[in-house]
Amino acid sequence: MSENPKSPNTVSNKLIDLLVSDVLQKNGVDLEKAKTKLSDDQKQSLKELVQDLSTQVNDFVKEANASKKKLNQDD
Repeated sequence: MSENPKSPNTVSNKLIDLLVSDVLQKNGVDLEKAKTKLSDDQKQSLKELVQDLSTQVNDFVKEANASKKKLNQDD
């Protein structure tokens, strides 16, 4: 998949980065210090969580696009 600005993966990744950065900043967390305090299990869990969320977003976008196509075909 191309990495153009309209790509669902690019948009969702940017949204996740923005939301996480905002929450961390509001709570006074230094991202670099927090990274060093994560255990390997926590890092793996976070990676799996991001992958699961990414899959869910992609599935949602596919369903939305399929619905749009079906509506356009019915017109």
